[in-house]
Amino acid sequence: MDELKEKHKIVVEGIMRVIELCYEQNVTTTWRDIFLFLRFPEAAWEDMPDLDEPIVINQESDLVIMRAMISSWFAVKH
Repeated sequence: MDELKEKHKIVVEGIMRVIELCYEQNVTTTWRDIFLFLRFPEAAWEDMPDLDEPIVINQESDLVIMRAMISSWFAVKH
């Protein structure tokens, strides 16, 4: 796996850990919360729409879908 793919994998894992924790604790979060918590540079997410929309995960299958979405988003964006 090349270095860029490895970095993408690490970023996706970090985001998913936050989302999974929120799911386990039955709380919602937003993309802004996640990016601020993980200390992502603002330039990486400032143009993202819906930063303050709640991320709703109702069941385990939603986590699988979210992981796929985030993985593909990062593969395309970066």
